[in-house]
Amino acid sequence: MDFLLVLISILMITVLIVVHEFGHFLAAKYYGFHTPVFGIGLPFGPSIDLFKKWNTQFKFYFALIGGFVAIPELGDETDPELLKKYNFDKPLREFSVGKRAVVASGGIVFNIIFAFLLAIVMSLTVGLPRAIPSNQISAFSGANSLAEKSGIKAGDQIIQVNEIKISSGIELQQTIKKLKNQKILLHILRPLPNKDKKSPIKYQDLEIEIFSPGSLGVVLGHQKQYQKSANNILDSIWSAFIFTAQTLVAMFISVIGIFYTLVQKILALFMPNIAPSSISLNEVKGIVGIVQIISQDIKTNAFMLLEFAYLLSLNLAVINLLPIPALDGGHLAFMAYEAIMKRKPPEKIQETAIQVGFIFLLSIILITTLNDLKNWIFG
Repeated sequence: MDFLLVLISILMITVLIVVHEFGHFLAAKYYGFHTPVFGIGLPFGPSIDLFKKWNTQFKFYFALIGGFVAIPELGDETDPELLKKYNFDKPLREFSVGKRAVVASGGIVFNIIFAFLLAIVMSLTVGLPRAIPSNQISAFSGANSLAEKSGIKAGDQIIQVNEIKISSGIELQQTIKKLKNQKILLHILRPLPNKDKKSPIKYQDLEIEIFSPGSLGVVLGHQKQYQKSANNILDSIWSAFIFTAQTLVAMFISVIGIFYTLVQKILALFMPNIAPSSISLNEVKGIVGIVQIISQDIKTNAFMLLEFAYLLSLNLAVINLLPIPALDGGHLAFMAYEAIMKRKPPEKIQETAIQVGFIFLLSIILITTLNDLKNWIFG
């Protein structure tokens, strides 16, 4: 990985986290919460005091990929030593559950708004990504698949039918349907086994002749295509809104599934009677894997930085919405209890829950980081 590309990737993730924290900050300022410190980066190691504004000390930490805003009245995990360093000794005020909930959800809302704005930019420039059928075979449909009987394998790519060039799944489907009840010649690229994942994939050229009934009996893979909106800004805004809403729902479902798998894996380590999830975690990426993917992809296409920023911003929003203590969703869960029961949760239970939440999050970071390093070293 080129150092500059890695640095750009890290800076992008840091910007998204700072956007999240800025959402908390603005909401807190609007309602009059104290915000003694706003930090860019993780609060470890050397730092620089940038400036003081709105009764807030803005700091830069050299440990990037992070950010925070201290809001003591929110009952967050603000480091008391940090407050002591900046002589914060003002009396804490009481705020209603509603105001505290707005401040706690400010970061989530800002990440969604930021992603929406990025989607508008994408819609006007490179276009919004959408999945369309590809010309690669991913599986076979039915026990009597014509393609499978003819020797076609999963992973094969059909690049030509007779003299007709094929570049997408839609073209393939239309061509096969048009040549119904005829002998056709399929030109296929078959990937050869490749032990070294870092070297380019090599392909074998094949020709297979079949009698087409109008369907091959295959399940096609998918490829990404970018679709630009008309130059009308209103069309772009609407397309970006629909795209963001759909992505948000799909991501929420996906994140819940991933967290369910991680919980099973973690519990299986400490409780042998619980069967570990059979789902593989090879595709689950931690911060190392994310930086690696971003730096590799933007090397070939700089516009991918926009797409990654969009997805990671929504991802931050969704993860923070989960009701895990130490995340925004955990604070909102405690506030929901307070609103329903008309009293705050017992302090001891809240502290224990936050500690358990931290251990859970650290376990996830450890598992995903080890997974990233394993994939990076061994492929």
